[in-house]
Amino acid sequence: MDDAAGSCAPVSAQQPPAASASASAAQTAAAAHAPKVQQPKPQALLSRSAPSSILVSPRQKGNPILNGVKAVAWEYSDIPADYVLGATTCALFLSLKYHRLHPEYIYNRIRDLKGQYQLRILLTMVDIENHEDSLRELSKTSIVNNVTVMLCWSAQEAGRYVELFKTFENAAPTSIRAQQSSSYSDKLVEFITVPRSINKTDAIGLVSNFGSIRTAVNAGPEEVGLIAGWGEKKVQRWCNAVREPFRIKNAAAKRGVPRENTRTTLSRDVALGEAGDDALFADHPIHTMVAALGVGEHVQAREEMPPPSISKAGRSDADSHPPQRPTKDLLPWAPAEEEEEAMWEAESSSTHKKTQPENRHPGKRKAGDQEDLSDGILAALSKLRQQLPAELQIEIFSYLDHSDLKAVRACSRCCRDNASPKLFERAVACARYLALGAFQKISLHPFYATYVKEIVFDGAIFEASCALKEQIYHMRSVEYPEILCSLTQPCSQSLKRRRWVRYKALYREQEDMRKGGVLLQSIARALDWMTNVTSVVYSPGPHTIPVEAKQVRDLLPRSCPRQGPGAMVQDFPAQIDTCQHGFHHLIGAIYTTQYRNITEFRVDKVASGQKGTEFTLFVFDFPDTSHLEAGRFFFSHLRKLTMNLSLWQPEGAPTFPHSGDYGLKQLSNMAAVFTEATELEEMSFNLTHWRADPRASYGHLLHADRPLFPYLGLTTTWSKLRSLSLGGIYATEEQLQDLVSRHKEILNELSFSTCSLMKGIWASIVENVVYDCPHIMRFTLQNVNETITPVGNLPFASLSHVEQKTWQYCGQLKTDSQGRRTFVSCPEIIRVNTHTLCSV
Repeated sequence: MDDAAGSCAPVSAQQPPAASASASAAQTAAAAHAPKVQQPKPQALLSRSAPSSILVSPRQKGNPILNGVKAVAWEYSDIPADYVLGATTCALFLSLKYHRLHPEYIYNRIRDLKGQYQLRILLTMVDIENHEDSLRELSKTSIVNNVTVMLCWSAQEAGRYVELFKTFENAAPTSIRAQQSSSYSDKLVEFITVPRSINKTDAIGLVSNFGSIRTAVNAGPEEVGLIAGWGEKKVQRWCNAVREPFRIKNAAAKRGVPRENTRTTLSRDVALGEAGDDALFADHPIHTMVAALGVGEHVQAREEMPPPSISKAGRSDADSHPPQRPTKDLLPWAPAEEEEEAMWEAESSSTHKKTQPENRHPGKRKAGDQEDLSDGILAALSKLRQQLPAELQIEIFSYLDHSDLKAVRACSRCCRDNASPKLFERAVACARYLALGAFQKISLHPFYATYVKEIVFDGAIFEASCALKEQIYHMRSVEYPEILCSLTQPCSQSLKRRRWVRYKALYREQEDMRKGGVLLQSIARALDWMTNVTSVVYSPGPHTIPVEAKQVRDLLPRSCPRQGPGAMVQDFPAQIDTCQHGFHHLIGAIYTTQYRNITEFRVDKVASGQKGTEFTLFVFDFPDTSHLEAGRFFFSHLRKLTMNLSLWQPEGAPTFPHSGDYGLKQLSNMAAVFTEATELEEMSFNLTHWRADPRASYGHLLHADRPLFPYLGLTTTWSKLRSLSLGGIYATEEQLQDLVSRHKEILNELSFSTCSLMKGIWASIVENVVYDCPHIMRFTLQNVNETITPVGNLPFASLSHVEQKTWQYCGQLKTDSQGRRTFVSCPEIIRVNTHTLCSV
């Protein structure tokens, strides 16, 4: 036992103390020379927690999508992205309208992220109509830069996306994953319930009656209709679902729907698979055969079509297939949307007018129809809309009037998109609530606002005299017999009074909008969205918007009261303030928003025989310096100016010299804004109501012996002026020579119409232009005269009308093939004076 125990004892117990000490020393030395064990240093792990609220960059202040974020809290933070939606998720917001103007913006924003987030979302607002190219570019950018593009069409939708990304930050993928059927019975029921209105009970009844899916698919409608719960609609939808071919078609072309049932679906986009299908079946015989048939007509089965080679052994009647299915069971060929529209256009343009409903059976078609609609014509018409570029369609539609454009827009979505730019090219702004409401609706529309290129200011107003005195209103109504009687009953006294009350209410609305600043603020807000407006037009005639046509159709037309000689105005300052200062609101709105895209300003004149509020010198009656600054800003960006200005002054108004410097102040303001128009390239300035006697034209403003030319701001030198046209001007030869000399190096066109020389002769001006101004290629004189005739020194105003025609000059500059320049007078005017301008 002791030996055994001693043998089992530890070795160290059997060794002597000296040996044990030497062994310990050896182990210590070995441990000293062995490599040290490196302990891992603790690493700081990235925190996966994120704030409970959405972090919003300060640059997103004022973005309307923040109003749609209501379910989750959000706060502003200094972040490189626009929105931080989680620890590894961020979002950038981009408006396609802004991207079109600043395409480099989004690339700089993506670069600034520097790969800090795993999921980077580009929340894109689709607020332009032609967005295909922009989205294609952004798609390529997203693939390269690992960005996910999310499209939205409204601010509420964008805000909802931001909420959902934050809400599902820590959600598992299974929360949005659809449940997959695991058992065979569940998959069977899921397959049968795909057609609409077929539920699980119907699926179980179908399988239990027929035993298998194959038998149920091959069963006829009569057999399926015997199942409990299967009505006529369910049977029809089931049979259509199992018999339709596997082909992508649009909703309008399915099952050969007649034309009258598919008109509302023409505006849909063509399915993506249709282009491939057309190319696939282009050479198929049935494709060329059906091309000559009408829309919705059946295609007869081809007799050479081989029956399906399926064994019939051990099958019931329901399992078996007939050797040839009847024609009525065949699904008719459904043309693509372009082909359908082309067929209808070809049928409508046929010379044979159809007085009876269209016959849908091919056997009863007329023999001449197939000749008129040949395959070549149909093929060309079917591809017309696809091949014709949108730019050419827009140009074609630009020749149509508004009524035709509205009819074109109802044809299809493509026509609507290409006709809308011309229809909404101009927008009317005025001090009337209904018209201004329509103007605001256009400005708030995401697409129509971009189409507006021109703002037309309606200068016609509701007159104060007619609105405040019922007797004057009825006296003026006598001039318009069409409003004396209504459409259904005579115009009684009570009806007349109700019309006047309505006219008075509209006048008060007009004055409230003008004095309260509603017109200015509304136009200013609209300019924030109408970014493509480049032209402003002052229209003297009334423009009635369709929404207000019913309201004003039986009222006195809007116009300025009795402009011209003999007009009497009781309250002259109030009348001028009402008629002219409304236009100040438009200029003030442009100045308030600092809108710099207006490059054209046109003032139309009143058409012959019509009434309207003319653009007079009182428009330049600026109450304070802020109005003058607004006018300077408006004219400083103009490149084209067409102004028909009236120097009209009603009787009873102060005249020279009793008016003091009242008229001269307005002329000085006009000259000041003309001086700011340094970018002018085309200018047409015409004074209306020209008179042979200067006293009748501008004698109420200054002494008639002075030329009006230096007071009109025409002493300015425009360094970019290419075309100049003056009309109704009173000047001297020296002043016009100086005007031509200052612009002879840049001027290409020059025209004088109904102008009078108070000193000098026109022959000297013509000689200067012909010989000393080689850059002027077009030079025209039309009905110009000298106030003192060269022969007899008679005043031009004292001559008779026939004699005045004799002393008026008309002609134009001609250049022959050898470059020789001559001035040729018009042949219809016979010259009898010694200073004839027939040739210089």
